[in-house]
Amino acid sequence: MFFLLMLCPVLWCDWSDLAQEEISAQVGIARFTALAERYIGRFTGNDEIISIGIAAVVSPQEVKSNEDDLPPRPRVAISSKRKRPSYETKRNVVYKRTDDGELKCDIFIPSGAGPFPAIVAVHGGAWRSGTKFTMLRHAWRMVSAGYVVVAIDYRHAPKHKFPAQIHDCKHAVRWMRANADIYKIDAKRLGAFGYSAGGHLVALLGTTNPQDGLEGEVDPSLVGFSSRVQCVAAGGAPCEFSWVSPSSNVLAYWLGNSKADAPEVYELASPTSYITTDDPPFFLFHGNFDWIVPWESSLKLHQKLLDANLDSQHEIAKGNGHLGTFSDMTWVRQAIVFFDAQLKEGRVPVHDVPEK
Repeated sequence: MFFLLMLCPVLWCDWSDLAQEEISAQVGIARFTALAERYIGRFTGNDEIISIGIAAVVSPQEVKSNEDDLPPRPRVAISSKRKRPSYETKRNVVYKRTDDGELKCDIFIPSGAGPFPAIVAVHGGAWRSGTKFTMLRHAWRMVSAGYVVVAIDYRHAPKHKFPAQIHDCKHAVRWMRANADIYKIDAKRLGAFGYSAGGHLVALLGTTNPQDGLEGEVDPSLVGFSSRVQCVAAGGAPCEFSWVSPSSNVLAYWLGNSKADAPEVYELASPTSYITTDDPPFFLFHGNFDWIVPWESSLKLHQKLLDANLDSQHEIAKGNGHLGTFSDMTWVRQAIVFFDAQLKEGRVPVHDVPEK
């Protein structure tokens, strides 16, 4: 049922014209969101929450929030008028080859000489499903704002368990730098955008260093190119797993076991475990009616970043659930304002790009 609902935005899209594409996508996702949240709501009376996004075990009482408990919400100014984008698209470009086959990306390149700051876009889907196509609407807005956008696929669980997914993301960042001249990328100005499981992965991109052991095997052609990013925007992201029941096996398909039997793996998968004083700026956004990933999870990352005297902003999408926040393009525009401040306005990059 949910799988069919997920296909609705695809089936309703008219690819002949951008304006029509966007209207169709908005209608499809709005319908899908309403239906999906209604069905997901049927399960909120149980400890086991069944979702198409991130499967979790959490008590509804633990994620219900009082308005007074919400963190401060500093807002950024956004423009209500969006220019029609002019860009080049390169579909299904192979960025990595594995024993199982090829991993591909879609690249959106603004018109002009460049180089342009770039954003790697990482889709959600509980680390077990989803494709780069789900980031299409987000990519439209970011490329129209003057960014090269590289929307990637990555290996899925349960066949490929953690840390295969972050290995692929780090490979993609190295690959973007190695091919910067081909795709008009400014290799010193790379950001990361992701939602849900994708938000978790880009949070790991922002907090982990090469010495943390999550780089994976580096292809000889990419040696010397950094996997670090200069800023991160993550929505609906699980940033630690304190909210998952220790006895539950609901994430075992991805992490291999329950938290009670393998607590060290859950710790290794938590972006909050890796914070150091050289981490880049973060923009975190989360729906306060999110029954799939509690907003307190991203808030904990935000608080730890602030405790380390790092730059972090945490925004609450009031009244939005998990799917509703993803489909609300307001948050993409907010993320673009954040990216502009970090990547376009003369800010010194957090890390030197070359590793050699």
